[in-house]
Amino acid sequence: MLVDVLTWATVMAIPGPDIVAIGTQTSRYGQRAGFWTALGAMLGVATWSVLALLGIEALLHVVPALSVVLPLAGSVALMLLGAFGLWGSVKAAKGTSKSTEEQEVASVAARTAGASVRLGYVTNISNPKALVFFTSFFTPMMSHYDGLAEKLSMLGLLLGVTLLVFSAMSVLIQVAAKTQLRNIPGLQYLPGIIFLGIGLFYFVETLVK
Repeated sequence: MLVDVLTWATVMAIPGPDIVAIGTQTSRYGQRAGFWTALGAMLGVATWSVLALLGIEALLHVVPALSVVLPLAGSVALMLLGAFGLWGSVKAAKGTSKSTEEQEVASVAARTAGASVRLGYVTNISNPKALVFFTSFFTPMMSHYDGLAEKLSMLGLLLGVTLLVFSAMSVLIQVAAKTQLRNIPGLQYLPGIIFLGIGLFYFVETLVK
């Protein structure tokens, strides 16, 4: 069990779309927004986990087209997140005709718990690699545990570890955001570019398989 938990924690800490989303919210809106984004990403992990336990792999064997359609849809979602992120960064850099009060309202809306949770959830659930991970790694790992109660207990532990890892990443990013790194020109465009790049890469990779 310990080996499974440590392996899981290591995988969750690998930089990817989830970490980018958490980092974006943390650096822009603070630690609380980062935590809510981490919670949303964890809920995405929970969704994939439940689908894996219910037998999504068997469904893919019955309907093979889903193994292509789902990753493509996820790739498009990531690219859209990147495009919206870049658009927001460009508008912020250029300045808009909004009044200071309107900008403050928009900023507060972006920091709400609901918005951050949704961002984390959509980012995780749209990751094309999640389908591969949960069918090739999570499902075999859970086969080590017998009975529904044991599997659910292990799942609860893994989800707790996931939230802990994601939250720890938000803390580290918040610390980094307070350094001179935040003054690097063009840094605000990086999350959007990363999302676009990852989404495009996965999209092409899925098509050429």
